[in-house]
Amino acid sequence: MNMYFLCKRYYTNKDLINDRFGRLYHLPKQLSEQGHIVFVDTFDYRNRTALSVKENEVLFQTIPVRPVSLLKAIRQVYSHVQTINPDVIFASGDIYIGLIGLILARRLRIKFVYDVYDYYPAFRINRFPGLTSVFNYIVRKSSLVTCASESLQRWVKSRLNQHTLLIQNGVDRNVFTVGDRVDARRKLNLALDTEVVGYFGSINPARGPILIEACRLLIEAKPNLRLAFAGRVEGIDFNDTWIKYYGELPQSSVPDLIHACDVVVVPYAGDQFNSMSGACKIAEYLACGKPVVATRVSDHAEVFKESPASLCEPVAEDMARVLKSQLEHPEIVPYPSNLDWQTIGQTLNNKLTKLVA
Repeated sequence: MNMYFLCKRYYTNKDLINDRFGRLYHLPKQLSEQGHIVFVDTFDYRNRTALSVKENEVLFQTIPVRPVSLLKAIRQVYSHVQTINPDVIFASGDIYIGLIGLILARRLRIKFVYDVYDYYPAFRINRFPGLTSVFNYIVRKSSLVTCASESLQRWVKSRLNQHTLLIQNGVDRNVFTVGDRVDARRKLNLALDTEVVGYFGSINPARGPILIEACRLLIEAKPNLRLAFAGRVEGIDFNDTWIKYYGELPQSSVPDLIHACDVVVVPYAGDQFNSMSGACKIAEYLACGKPVVATRVSDHAEVFKESPASLCEPVAEDMARVLKSQLEHPEIVPYPSNLDWQTIGQTLNNKLTKLVA
C-alpha cells in the first residue's frame, strides 16, 4: 500500500525528525518495514526552511507554516497527495490537521485514519469556539480512530465512533535501556549519597506542582532528597535549592536523567486532559528499569496493576507517602513487550490491511 501521513513536526515538545521521536516517527518507520510505501508531511511552525529527510525508506518532508501561509501549505499538501496517490491518509496532532486529512481523503475517495494521541480540544491552539464540534465531526467521519490510551478509546467509542484501535505510545529500545546509576550521576553532577526523584516532561500547573509539594513534605525527614526536572516550564516557579532543573533537553539526553534517579514520577493532576492521556514517559521509565510513582489517572491503574505501590491519588500528601515507600522499598514493574514499536507497528499494520482491503 501507499500510505500518506500528515502531522506536525514538533509535538510534546520534541522534534519528530531530529529526535526521531514518538509515534509519528516510529509508526511510519514500522509500516515501511512491513513493505508499505510511506510518505510523511509535517507542518513546521518554528522554521522557515523546508527539510526533506529519508530514513528507513520513509520520506519525511517539512512544510513551514505561518497563519498567512496556511492556504499555500494546504495546496502543497494536496499536490503531494495527488503525486503519491495513497490508499490511506493518516492524520495526527491537531484538529485542523485532521480536518485537512479528512477533506483530502474524501476528495480522493480513500480511507481516512485519525490518530488521536491526546484529547485535542484541550490544546491551547484548539480552544477557539466551535473547534470541539469540528473535532467531534472529524472523529465521527473517520474510517478508523487510533487512540493512545484506553480511557480515550473508551470515550471515543461511547460518544463518537465505534471504529477505534488502541495504539499506545511505545519506546525506542535502542535509546531507553537499563543504565548505570553512578555513571549517570557523575555526568549530571548529582551527589551519590542523595536520594533523587525525577520527572522529565512538560512542567505546568497540571504536571509538576503535586510532585514539588510532595517532595517538600518529605524534605524534613529526608534532607538528602533531591528533585530532578527537565522539560518545558509554563506557569510554574520553583527556586528551592533541592530542585535541580536541567532545562529542555534532546531525547538522547533523557536516559541519563532516568538512570540517575532512585524513583521516577508521572505527576499528573486529575483534569480532563490528563485523564485521557497516554504518557510517553511511562514506557521510557519502565524500559530503564526504574521504580515509578504515578498518579491514579488515565490508564495508570491498569499499567501498574501488578505494583499497586506505584500508584497514588493526585494529591501531594498521598504522593509523598508513595514516594517514601518506593524510595525505601522499591517495586519495579517489568517492562511489557507490547510497548515495543515493532509490536505496536504490527498491530496497526494488521488493522490497516483489513481496512483497505
